[in-house]
Amino acid sequence: MPDFIDKIKEKAEAVSAAIDNELTVLEGAGGDDPLAEHDESEAAYGDD
Repeated sequence: MPDFIDKIKEKAEAVSAAIDNELTVLEGAGGDDPLAEHDESEAAYGDD
């Protein structure tokens, strides 16, 4: 039984690490936020 619990803990730690990694990547990702409010002056600079 302790082996089973250890395996579950290892898997949970792996999932937690993967989630942390994805969140770190997403925090650093640039790009346009489609939900952000943009004023018209910003749109004028997009097509030079």
